[in-house]
Amino acid sequence: MSNLAVIRMPKRFDYSSSTEFNNAMAAALEQPGTITLDCTELEYIDSAGIGLLVMSQKKAQSRQSKIVLINLKSSPKEILQLANLQKIIDFN
Repeated sequence: MSNLAVIRMPKRFDYSSSTEFNNAMAAALEQPGTITLDCTELEYIDSAGIGLLVMSQKKAQSRQSKIVLINLKSSPKEILQLANLQKIIDFN
């Protein structure tokens, strides 16, 4: 796992972010490795955003890759914890 891709997350991660996120994720998954989602700007995530993360994790896992979320603010972190995402994706 040598690939270290970093994707900067948008301020709002919802359905409107899906095309850009999926394109960035597809590029990052071209080589196996760790994909870091930098959540410094992320302030809002909804169920569509959570769904995108789950689908991306499944794709990453099938390609021997791993997704890690960093710099999570408290509000999005609480939402991800309520959805039990810490069981499938690493985040601080």
